[in-house]
Amino acid sequence: MIPENRPVLGRDLDAVRQEFGLLTNDIIWVLSMSITRWTQIVRQAPDEPVKDPTLALLVRFLAQHPELAVVPQQPTPAELFELMNESADVEPKRFATYFGAESSAAYRWMKTDARPSSTVSRLMHFMKIAMLMQGPSGRSQMLENWRKTVDQEAKARGVDNVFKTGRWSTTPILDNGAPHSELPRTTAG
Repeated sequence: MIPENRPVLGRDLDAVRQEFGLLTNDIIWVLSMSITRWTQIVRQAPDEPVKDPTLALLVRFLAQHPELAVVPQQPTPAELFELMNESADVEPKRFATYFGAESSAAYRWMKTDARPSSTVSRLMHFMKIAMLMQGPSGRSQMLENWRKTVDQEAKARGVDNVFKTGRWSTTPILDNGAPHSELPRTTAG
């Protein structure tokens, strides 16, 4: 992937990112970079040699070993939903609420195979690992504790009954489904 007769260039970092199928925030974690440094090297100087030899060697190593799982495989929403339902009764329409998303996201994740945000995917990954570390009864208790945590976070944000409404927003919804903030304004005349 990276020719041996030249140094590693800024664009090679993005090529490695693409080879592994990673998002930019994932590759900057793998390479231990900041987004600012990534931008300087990859976007502003793509044809310049990477000045840091350790970074260049790390990129070259990864390019030579595409079989490495540099970022853990994230569970699919359906996979995690099934695992959670082995231990507790999780309503399909409220599944996304466990991950800080509006309930409608669960439908997109499960029916259309839309990918959750990277933050949701990470939370799902860590939840899966924690659940697999527990026995069946421990999983039920863990999910109950997590449900309480989610509810506490929602209440701290001024959202009551997050599992009932499936909404994290505090904007009231009118009968027509539009939030109050989206109502047309009238002028007195």
